Order: sequence, then structure tokens, then C-alpha cells
Amino acid sequence: MTEWLQQLLTWVGQHPQMAGLIVLLVALTESLAVVGLVVPGAMMMFGAGALIAAGVMDFWSTLLLAVVGAALGDGMSYWLGRHYHQHLRQMWPFSRHPQMLTRGEDFFLRHGGKSVIIARFLGPVRPVLPLVAGMLDMPAPRFLLVNLLSAFAWAPAYLLPGMAFGASLAIAGEVAGRLALLLALLVLSAWLLFWLVHSLYRWLQPHAGEWGEWLLHRGQRIRPLAWLVNGLFDPQRRASPALMVWLLLLLGGSWLFLGVLEDVLTDDPLVSAGYGLYQLLQDLRTPLADHIMVALSALGDSQVIIVVVVAVLAYQLWLRHWHEALYWLGSLGFAVAAIAVLKAGLHFPRPIDVYAGVDSYSFPSGHVTVSIVVYGYLAMLIASGLPLRWHWLSYACTTVLISGIAFSRLYLGAHWLADVAAGIGLGLAWVAVLAIARYYHLQEFLPVREQRQSSYGVLVVTVVSLIGAGSWHIPATMSEDLQRYAIQHHQQPLAQATWWDSAWQQLPAYRIDMKGENKQPLNVQWAGDIEGLRQRLLAQGWQAPRAVTASSAMHWFTPDPTLQELPVLPQIHNGHREALLLVFHQDAQQWVLRLWPSAEQLMPGDTPLWLGTITNLRLQCLPLLCFPRSGIHYDEALLALKAMTTDREQQEVQRQLDENSDAAQWQGRVLLLR
Repeated sequence: MTEWLQQLLTWVGQHPQMAGLIVLLVALTESLAVVGLVVPGAMMMFGAGALIAAGVMDFWSTLLLAVVGAALGDGMSYWLGRHYHQHLRQMWPFSRHPQMLTRGEDFFLRHGGKSVIIARFLGPVRPVLPLVAGMLDMPAPRFLLVNLLSAFAWAPAYLLPGMAFGASLAIAGEVAGRLALLLALLVLSAWLLFWLVHSLYRWLQPHAGEWGEWLLHRGQRIRPLAWLVNGLFDPQRRASPALMVWLLLLLGGSWLFLGVLEDVLTDDPLVSAGYGLYQLLQDLRTPLADHIMVALSALGDSQVIIVVVVAVLAYQLWLRHWHEALYWLGSLGFAVAAIAVLKAGLHFPRPIDVYAGVDSYSFPSGHVTVSIVVYGYLAMLIASGLPLRWHWLSYACTTVLISGIAFSRLYLGAHWLADVAAGIGLGLAWVAVLAIARYYHLQEFLPVREQRQSSYGVLVVTVVSLIGAGSWHIPATMSEDLQRYAIQHHQQPLAQATWWDSAWQQLPAYRIDMKGENKQPLNVQWAGDIEGLRQRLLAQGWQAPRAVTASSAMHWFTPDPTLQELPVLPQIHNGHREALLLVFHQDAQQWVLRLWPSAEQLMPGDTPLWLGTITNLRLQCLPLLCFPRSGIHYDEALLALKAMTTDREQQEVQRQLDENSDAAQWQGRVLLLR
């Protein structure tokens, strides 16, 4: 993945004209009539902003090309509308989907000329509005003015967030390539989930009734399902399309849970895939990502769930919605009971030992199941009070939240893939059962209008209680959870004489980050007390750099900064932050020394062994910020450190570099100190 990204950056850097042409065409087609509905222009412009932050594209030229492309796209659409007028109604795709033009006309008549600017940021009417403006004979000079204004607003609105994201990836890449990759995957996954829920909702709505009726009749004929279908659905009443969607989710969730359960019981390939995914995610671990994932996982902890459940229950009791409160308690009660029974009955062990009692078993994931039941049920309640066209928003936000909790359990090694998949299926099936039963059996006690009015209160109570409980619980348990889910590294004994003579070359030659790439040479090995080394170097002029905090990081945005003014980013080796980070500034020399713990302990004496790198610091300037970055002058820095540690026993050794190494950057020299 990182090699592919580097190739992309290299290609863009070598072909800036072609990259600019692509930006122009993307902005043009994204604004073009009808075509813009299928062109992911916003995402591609976001990516262009990230490339600007990486320093391979120029901001001003890219911005100008995006503005020109957007203006041309809307201008061509306007010309088509002026040329064909009402004949557009007989042309494809408007002949088959007349509502596209009707919706655009209503929007234009409601907002007038400013609708061209507003529509630029609204997906459904964006590619149609300029066409409608031309069809309705909007004066050309007036359209030209609002078209240019909208293009100048649209281009930076998508480029600047991409630049901010690209700059954050560049900073994360300096810390660890795996961190940058994980952050990119998280942002992309959240966007895809949001888009997927919206698209599925729009696709299912017109077909749900037809498909649901077919499944309903089929289910009544299948004896194992007949009791469930007949118990949930009223044969005397025609089910709504929304209810049919819940039927699809019920069947899908049940199929997923039972299928995963069968795979686990028969040791199917899904189990082997879970082992591989577990190892892959453990290789992506970094301290900062651990903090993020622990925070996400904490949103599914019982302490947070109970606060949310009690807050919503209190609100329902205050409104005297007794039956709604019973459904709410029943939703959680069944989930907790089902998880306890399954865990106690199946006894599947977790990847790591993190809990006691029944919770020490992994199948299914309690975090995922309970999160889907609680947050999914709340999403249903909230959606019932929103206008129909915004129902998807409640489900999309909930899907992103639950997916984050589910992924955090995999990342932290608390569950196998099968545990999480089974939890998703079980939770989804139970929420669907509750939604269907609630639709049929609660309306006699609570009118639909009153349900909708109370849903806004549920939204406020849910958001406030979730934010409040999370703000209290996450900081309170962060250190304990980080220790609970920490990667277990077992130290191996190594004879000190063996290390000094030959075993030094069996230790990693490069900082371990992403598999398959040589991130940074480890050209220092230190045996001894690291605190003593720190004090010795501080006495010789080395300094502890300014720590990266919210306030110190603001110096990255100052114009023309010096290296001494800026906080130095930490770096990750094999999932660990450096135990020692010092910098040395003298005249033109800017050295940085980092040491990480190794997996070896020297014998006799239980002496710790540290691996590190010493190199120069350089200033990396992007369009948004400047920050210190490790350079490639390893051998010069090594000689400087060697001269400053003459009071310690030392030897300079030579590694045999493989054919993939870059000899121009590192000659293979390593300094051993004890």
C-alpha cells in the first residue's frame, strides 16, 4: 500500500501538467449535467488537496484549474438548457426520470438565482440546476456571475479539507507509516459507510415493499420461520416499505449469525481468516492509534451503555410512555441474557486474556451486540421523528459509531473476526424484531404523532448522555485499558559477550513499521541504564525537545520557523514510542537521537538492550505548516555521537546491506555502546 502511494506521488511529481488536467476534468464532469451524479468529484478533489499537502501539486494552480473546470461544467449545462428548453423532457434520462427536472425546477423557483450557488453543494440537484436555469431562461450575465461565485466557493471548500487531511497524514507518516495508513483507512471507511447507508436506503425504499411481501409469504410457508413471521406481522394489515426493510434486516442478521456460528463450530475458513486478520491488525498497532481505539471501544463499555439506557428510560418514564419504556428495557435485557448464555455455553477463548468469568469467553462479542441493540434501537426511535428523506441520516451516523466500536475490538485483539460478525448478526436481528413488533403492537398505546414528537427528545437525551458519559469514562479508564490491551512483548535472554561479538547483527537493522519496507536504519545499540545515558548527553549540550501538545503544535503554523522553536514528533518502532529522544543544536548541526527497547535482555546482570537511530533533523515545509523531520545523514551523526561517548566502551561495526537498501543514505555503520 505505501509503495503504491509512493509511486502515485512520484508520478504526480513527474507529470504535474497531467495531474492538473485531471483536476480540471474532474471539476468539469462533477458539475456537468447528469454526469455529475455518478462522478465522485468531491472525493477526488479531497484527494487533490491531500496531494497539495504532500508537496507534489501547487495550491494556486490547482485551485485555479478546479475553479475553471467547475465553471465550465455548469456553463455547458446552462447552454444545454438554453438550447433544448422543454425538449429536454423528451430526452433520456429525463424521459424516464421526470422527477429530476421537476425537483430542479421547484428548487430554482423557490430560491431564484442564488439556487445556482446553493445547489453546488447539494448532491441531488447539483448537476441539474444549471440545466434548469438555462431551460427557464435565466439571463446569461446573471448566471455567469453566480456561476463564478459558486465555483470560487466550491473549489477551496473541497481542496482545503483535503490539504488538512494530507498534512495530518504527512505528520502521522513521520511518526509511523502504519499510523498514517490506519488514519486514512478510518476516514475512508467512515465516508464509505455513510455513502453506503445513504445509497442503500435510497435503493431499498422503492423496492422494499415488493420484496418484503414476497419474503413475508415465503416465510409463512416455511415451518421453522412461520411462527416468527406470524407472531410479528399482522396478516390483516398491509406492511409498510419501512417494515419490509426491517424484515430484510431480520432475515439477513439471522442468516449472518447462524452462518458464523456454524463456521465456528466446524472450524471453517472464517476462523483461519480471523487469525490472519488478528495478526495483520497487531502489526498496525501504534500508541496513538491505541488511544483512539480504546476511546472508541469505551463507547461500548457497560458504564457508558448504562448511562445512556438510564437517561433514555428516565425520559420515557417522564413522558409516561410506559410501554415504550418496557420495550426499551426488553431490548437490552434480551441482548445481555443471550450473550451470557452463548458465552457460557460455547466457551470460545479470546485472543488475549483480558477479562474474568463469563466475559473471558469471546463468542459473540458483547460490545458489538449490545452497541447495535442500544444504539440501533435509538436510531430507529430518532428516525421515526425525522422527515422521511432524512431517515437515512440517523442510521448512517449510528452505523459509523457501531462500526468504530466493532473495529476497535478487532484492533485491540479483544475478539476474533467471527465474534464480531456474530455480534453484528445477532444484534441486527434483535433490533429488527423489536422494530417490527413495536410497529404493530405499540401504536394502540402510543399514537404515531406522539411517538414522533418524543423522538426529538430522545435525540437530545442520547447525544447529551453519550457525550457526557464518554467524556467521564474515557479519561478515567484510559490508562487501565491501555495496559489491559497492550501488546505483550516477552524479553529473551542474550549473553552479553555474544551480543558484543556477533549477535548484534541478528537484531533488526531498520525501524519496524510497515512490513516489507526499510523505514529507517537502526545505527545505534546501547546496553545499560538509559537514564544514565540521558544525563551524560544532557551535560554535553543535548536537549530534550519540546513535547508535542496542542499549544506547542501551533508553532508548526508560524511563518519561517527555526528547528529549535518546533516540537519534534515521536516515532514508533515495533509498536513502541522511543524511550529516549534528544536533540543537539550547534551551528549548522541538528542531530536527533532516538532509542527504543529491544526484545533482548543481556546476561548476566539483566542489562537492558536498546536499539536506536541517530541522524540529522531537517525542516519539512508543506503548504499549511512546517515541522521537523528526520534526515538521511546517518553516518555524520554517528561520528558526532561516537565522539561524545568516548567514556563508554564502544565499537563501530559494519552491517552487510541487502540489495534493497539505499547505500547512498546509509553505509551500514552501527555503533555499539556499553
